[in-house]
Formats: sequence, structure tokens, C-alpha cells
Amino acid sequence: MINMSLEDRKLMKELIIWSCSDQELERRWDATVRAMEDKDIDYLVVAQRSDYLGQYVKWFTDMPTWDEYGATVIFSREKEIVTIYTWGGFDEEQQPWQPSNNFPESYCCRGIARRWSRGYFPSINYTAHYDAEIVVHELKDRGKIKVGIVGTAFMTVQCYEHIKANLTNAEFVDFTDEIDSIKAVKSPEELEMIRAVVKLQDEVLFGLRDFIKPGMREIDIYAEMRHQSHKRGAENGIFLVGSNSYNTAAPFYNEHFHSNRIIQKGDTVTVLNEANCANGMYGHVSAVYSLGKPSPALVENMKISNEARQFITERLVNGADCNVILDEYNTFLKGLGMPMESRLLGHGQGYCLVERPAMLPGRGETIKLAAGMNFSYHPTIATPEAFGITCANYFIKEEGPPELVNTFPTGEIQIIG
Repeated sequence: MINMSLEDRKLMKELIIWSCSDQELERRWDATVRAMEDKDIDYLVVAQRSDYLGQYVKWFTDMPTWDEYGATVIFSREKEIVTIYTWGGFDEEQQPWQPSNNFPESYCCRGIARRWSRGYFPSINYTAHYDAEIVVHELKDRGKIKVGIVGTAFMTVQCYEHIKANLTNAEFVDFTDEIDSIKAVKSPEELEMIRAVVKLQDEVLFGLRDFIKPGMREIDIYAEMRHQSHKRGAENGIFLVGSNSYNTAAPFYNEHFHSNRIIQKGDTVTVLNEANCANGMYGHVSAVYSLGKPSPALVENMKISNEARQFITERLVNGADCNVILDEYNTFLKGLGMPMESRLLGHGQGYCLVERPAMLPGRGETIKLAAGMNFSYHPTIATPEAFGITCANYFIKEEGPPELVNTFPTGEIQIIG
């Protein structure tokens, strides 16, 4: 068990809805150390600025970032962990600098040696390297070292350039791919965490069958999805809603673009629930509702989407190449006279709403499907008359086809009224 005071352990259990186990954190740290040893890496600098994508900080510490407020982790091969969060308590005049150790609260922090907090914001440009100054302060006297950067896409240019210019004792490599490969394969505990978020999302979509009525606006559906998700422990999420009249496509949007439309009898309503759970894991599931008898075009497009879903599902096997599956899927679409898929077709999910491996045009994916991955995809058949989509979560198995995790019938049109 990770060393922690009895009082902090008690508070963690009382105040945090769902923390992963100490054993799970140690499993991640041990796997990371083995990968570091293989590449002779001494330290990792882990960057994160988003709740939805990346979440490397969450994976290392079981602590999330908040919206676009920054968090940085230094992880050593000896499993010493230092955190840097956007917060107060930093004394600019104190020499030498000392961590305030006041944020996050100690009951949130397992295995953290030092907790730095300083006000730095991407919207206040002159602060964009403040976390980098602390990284340099921590590592400058460690002798000749090799540093792996994790989450390079989330590190500001100012931060990266300051570290490289001032940490002159270090050699730098991008270590993101190595962590992505570890993070993509879930432990049994992580898979149970994902089952919980899928259950939450399914319950919300089942509830919408009784909630959606003519006369309400789309924003009411957004609000209900958020409300019901947060009641069930969600900390964050993306909720997409779209509606349109009979025999007209109803693609979903975020709130800004379409939320004032009033739902009418005969309409189609399409939603995508991408809430996370109290444990921080993400999934997503779609639903198509028809306020009356669905149009023939909607029935046909959902039929094709289900056929596409089956085509992909049969190929979600241990060791499969996502690039090959996407190529085969485009051949399948071509045979139906449909345009090729130009968007993200499918991807892993966990602490990241979108994570690797991914089925994405460009053939850049190098991580193969593997047993223990949570994978989701969204075959979409869109014409001017109808928007058909089926989206659910699947666990890749050692042998044979994947396990469908959802109980909500995403492939069926939900008839209301």
C-alpha cells in the first residue's frame, strides 16, 4: 500500500467518490519504469491541459486537470513524483524556491513527494513558462540526465523551449508513444471502471425516451443529459444533440450551433453521450429518437449503419491493424456507393475521450489492437434525408470477437409517442 497518513486515507475515502486502488497506481508506475529502463530514461516530464484529451496526469496520479488549467508531473525512474498545478501559494521572492505543498490537498495525493503550485495560464502569455521554471529548478542539479517528454501536444511552446534552453544537463526525447502503448491496454480494474461509465451513459439515454417531448428546445435535452450524468457521478463530459423535421437529416451539434430549435411532433432527435464517470474514465454511446413513425430514409440509413457496425466489429480482434480495418471499411462503403470515411472512425477510450489506437485517415497509427483495450467506433451514414449512426463501446478479447459493453440498443430507432 502507498504510504499515506491515516487521516488522509480516511478523507480520501469520505470525500472522493471513486479513487483507483493503490495497486492500480503502482501497476502503472512499475510498467512506466520498465519502459524507461528500456530507453535509459531518468525522468519524465508529463504535461496536461485538458479534461477530455490526454489525461496523462490523471493516469500517473489519479488526479485530474481542470478544464484548461495546467498540470505538470515529474516522474523519476525511482518513482519519485513531483506535481506542478495552477494554483496559489508560490513565493516568488523566496530563495531558494520551495514547494508550498498546499495543492492539491494531501488526501488527494498518493506517492507525491512535492506539490508545487503557481499561477500560470495559457491566456496570460507571460506566465506560459512558469511551470517550466519549476521543472528546471527540480532537475538542474541532478547531473547528466535523459528526460522523456510525455504529452508534447499539451505542452506550451514557451514551456518546452524554456526547459530545453535552461536544462543544459539533459538530453530530451519524446516518450509519449511509449506511455500511449501502456495506457491503451487496460487492467481488469480499469475495465470495471469503464463498465461503470458505460452503465451511466446507457441509463441517461434510456431516460431520454420518457423525457423528450414536442415543444421543448434542444438545450433542454443538453441540460437533462448533463443533469442526469452528474447525478450519477460524472465529473465532465461532452453532450451532442441534433434534431430536424421528418425526412430531413438530424446530425448532432454542440450547444452553440443548434440549441434553440424547438422539437416538433414527427421530428428525429440524435444524441451522443460522452460523459465520464466519477473515476475519470470515458466512453460514448449514440441514440436516435423518432417522435412518431420514422421516415423510410432514416430506417434505411440506420440499417446500413448497423451493417457497417457489424463489418467493423468482426475485425476488432487481438493484433488487428487499425489502418487495415479503415482501408477495408472504405472498400465496404465504396461497394455501397457511399463516400469514403474522412473523419475519425474509431478509437480507444479510457481517461481520454479519444485515445490510441485510432482508425484515422493518414495511416499513422502504429499501435495494434490488443486484448484489454476499450475501443469504440461510430459508423455514420448521412444523406440529406437522414442521419444514421451507431456508437458503442467494445472490449478487445484474447481470442474471438470483442465484448459489447453497452446495454442501450444504439442500433435501434427509439420511437417516442
